[in-house]
Amino acid sequence: MKKENKTFISLILVVILMMALSGCSGLPKIAKLNISIDPNPVPCSSEDGKWHYTMSISESNGVGVSITSLTFNSYDQEDQLIYTQVIDAAEFLERFEANYIPAFSMLQNRFVSSSSRKYAIATVEGIDDNDNLIEATVRIDHLPQ
Repeated sequence: MKKENKTFISLILVVILMMALSGCSGLPKIAKLNISIDPNPVPCSSEDGKWHYTMSISESNGVGVSITSLTFNSYDQEDQLIYTQVIDAAEFLERFEANYIPAFSMLQNRFVSSSSRKYAIATVEGIDDNDNLIEATVRIDHLPQ
């Protein structure tokens, strides 16, 4: 093999290796939030007549997220919106003791619902470390009293 061919092949291999090691993948990653409710559906407690559950919010794509709001839209038996509760970043911080979810981490908090509803839709909104707007939604079903 000629010296020029060896040099060209070596140069190509170096470029490929540099691209692989530098993480050259084009666009920056976008955070992915996941919300889970435990238990879901939520039973009504026979002790106090309220619905108790734990909400877990996790990040699964390796990018941290600053939470800006948590919204609950509650619906009745006829699937009509009966009320909306918005928890802003400051109240989120009070409830969860943090409003930043580091990459591959999770926040948890216990919730208690005191009024009867068929279900609620919870939506978490935030901004990730790469300035992308992030949103995740979960349905929380409430069992009858």
